[in-house]
Amino acid sequence: NPLTPRVLVNRVWHYHFGRGLVSTPNDFGANSEKPSHPELLDWLASEFQRSGGSIKALHRLILLSSAYQQSGRDAKVPEQERAAQLDGEDRQLWHFPIRRLEAEEVRDSILWLSGNLNLEASGPGFRPFNITINNSYFYNLVDRSEPEFNRRSVYRVNVQSGRDPLLDSLDCPDPSTKTPSRAVTTTPIQSLGLMNSSFVQRQAGDFAARLEREAGKELENQIKLAWKLAYARKPEKNELKRASTFAAENGMPSLCWVVLNSSELLYVK
Repeated sequence: NPLTPRVLVNRVWHYHFGRGLVSTPNDFGANSEKPSHPELLDWLASEFQRSGGSIKALHRLILLSSAYQQSGRDAKVPEQERAAQLDGEDRQLWHFPIRRLEAEEVRDSILWLSGNLNLEASGPGFRPFNITINNSYFYNLVDRSEPEFNRRSVYRVNVQSGRDPLLDSLDCPDPSTKTPSRAVTTTPIQSLGLMNSSFVQRQAGDFAARLEREAGKELENQIKLAWKLAYARKPEKNELKRASTFAAENGMPSLCWVVLNSSELLYVK
């Protein structure tokens, strides 16, 4: 069935770019939106079939494309300004569409930065709650630092009355409903959650401890490593100066807490 590979490659494209070539990933029928690049969609589907249905090969094909490797930063050049006037929604992919990490990706990224991410694969999931029974089941959330609770979010057991407030604030959908395309909102609750969550604050302290282990006692070296791990770049001179002053006055855990709350960590550009 030629429709099946088209739906699959569109879904993979959607995960990488934040929006599929067909922006209604669960509807390719009469009421669906028409593809922005129909020839590209058909070509990707044919390449997917030619590779024997290899999703790994499909990921490689998309990630090595010039479309994916574009920058999402606004260069303020005349060509981009003209493109923005003609295609403000970026449907023609004239720059990389800025995409916020999904809730689970944010949690896993924070755990990786702190050095606590448990990469144990397969097996039963972890249960971040206690259960009490009083004529009914009650699920009380817990925040523990044991390795079992630091596994990737895909292994987190979800229950309706025991959902994670931080993940919820970052638009993690209800697991009991189909959500082909997640909502992306920007609310004060997200900032407050990232600032005040005991999970984030604990990981900030562990992130600082990791920097000291791997970069030594020199504050400047720790900051450079923090920028490399979190942002995949070196800090600019003014950033390094301000970060050094802040860390000297407030401690490295506080600076790591700032990094974990930064927009640059949350958005893919």
